[in-house]
Amino acid sequence: MWLAMAATILQHGLHRDRVMWELGVMVVGAMSLSVLRYARNIARSESWRIVIRDDRPQAVFLTLWLIGLLMQLAFGPVLPLWFTSSRSAACVAWSELFVGLAITARVLAFVRRSANRRNPALLFVLTFAGVILTGTLLLMLPSSLTDLGEQARLIDRARIALFTATSATCVTGLVVVDTGGDNAFWSRSGQTIIICLIQIGGLGMMSLSAAFAMLLGRRISVKEAVALQAVTEANTLRDLRRLLVAIVSFTVICEVTGAFLLSTMWPDLPLGERAYWSGFHSVSAFCNAGFTLTADNLIGDGSRWQAWGVIGNLIIFGGLGFATVQSMAQAVSRRWRAWRARRRDDISTKVQLLGRVNLNARIALIVTAILLVGGAAGYWLLEAPGVHGHDSFGERLAEAWFQSITFRTAGFNTVDHAQLLPGTKLFAIALMFVGASPGSTGGGVKTVSIGIMMLSLLSIIRGRPQVEFHGRQIPVDQVRQSFVICAVGLSTILMTTMLLVLFEKDEANFLNHLFEATSAFATVGVSAGVTPGLTAASQLVLVVTMFLGRVGPLTLLLGLAGSSQSADFEYPEERVTLG
Repeated sequence: MWLAMAATILQHGLHRDRVMWELGVMVVGAMSLSVLRYARNIARSESWRIVIRDDRPQAVFLTLWLIGLLMQLAFGPVLPLWFTSSRSAACVAWSELFVGLAITARVLAFVRRSANRRNPALLFVLTFAGVILTGTLLLMLPSSLTDLGEQARLIDRARIALFTATSATCVTGLVVVDTGGDNAFWSRSGQTIIICLIQIGGLGMMSLSAAFAMLLGRRISVKEAVALQAVTEANTLRDLRRLLVAIVSFTVICEVTGAFLLSTMWPDLPLGERAYWSGFHSVSAFCNAGFTLTADNLIGDGSRWQAWGVIGNLIIFGGLGFATVQSMAQAVSRRWRAWRARRRDDISTKVQLLGRVNLNARIALIVTAILLVGGAAGYWLLEAPGVHGHDSFGERLAEAWFQSITFRTAGFNTVDHAQLLPGTKLFAIALMFVGASPGSTGGGVKTVSIGIMMLSLLSIIRGRPQVEFHGRQIPVDQVRQSFVICAVGLSTILMTTMLLVLFEKDEANFLNHLFEATSAFATVGVSAGVTPGLTAASQLVLVVTMFLGRVGPLTLLLGLAGSSQSADFEYPEERVTLG
């Protein structure tokens, strides 16, 4: 099967305009061999029902391929994409699709099994690095490039592919070349690779592998559950399973709904092209990536409801965090069931069903609401003397609302951020630093960390020894982690900015360099327009910063350090002077 996958990559990667039938025969032969092996297992078994019951997904998978192959041979190409192809070419394409699905399943299964033996934090880091490397190699294939891309030198193509794969996998959105438009660097194949990297990076390989296993009806082992709980911070195995189901279902619902609503944004495009554009931008928005197929992002579309309404809400939902959304859904469900029990005067059921959103979700929602409203108000006031200060009230309101959303989590922009006033850029840097909520597709130091820091300051002002909120006490170790996360994040941004200043030797652009560094660390993707013109060394610095921002500096350090043991002793206390 791996040889068939290699043949598929060579088929579409090395030759854009012709079919190599030797490679096609290898792909169809690999799938046929899998069917024959499965049939042999059935023949050797005492009961064919036992074989199918033990591996039902494999039986369904091979049956679908065989039925589709027979339909292609009997009736010709059955999918609109292949209508202009011959029967044999359609059979090869059908087989390539199933080979890709089989290899994806094996990779996800490998990641899931690896959780039994490896440090979860290190596995989390390595999976992202592996996806970035694979995406870089795929983007370097000739079929991923337009004619403009093929004119670039090999070393430049490698650098651009690495930067783009990192930006897509880390759902950042910073680009050094145009993804779409008249001067697009990437072909349709390259754009498809980019959106696949965005989807994988937004959800995470470990979450995808576990969810894939659950969809196939397979159990998650205890060690796998422990590894996933270390990443998702689920409390129990039951909570973990519920969270994985919520992740998959919520993602599908949001992205499909968003794609349907965005299909009206480009009415002049053909139906197939419009479907691709709407699907691409829906995934990019929900995963907080900010990649677009236009040359100037969404500049000029700020007053359209698809921009501030659909894309804006997709960004918010993706940045809330799956655990937060799940807690909200459970609270609504409990309220509904309690209301029905109240109507039936069922007191016992009413008492059992009373519940509320958990503390994590409360902090995330409150901080998010404050940042959204405060961000829009701050942008409105700071940009009043700017180039868009004379726009109509409705346009300014839509622009302020959208920038408040995108500054924290996504790389879309409806105005040119290079023309923003210095005060607005500093304000945007603060919003980017906070970022999205924990367990979401966004980056930053996270809303809950900032919320805990603010609550800690309030407790000091009140003279309270513990950090408390809504009748709950937050553990001391989490308070420490919040301050450490913010300190490490701030240090990373300052180090990145310092390297950019050293490499670029352009003191006049210091604020823009700080803007780009924060955007890269927080995986936001908004740009002041200087990233494409940076030197190769500076772009590599941003690559490392995006990677650190997505996996988290603390996660990387814990992964490299391995598991630590707590000491069995304590030193005596001694107070020091703080100020």
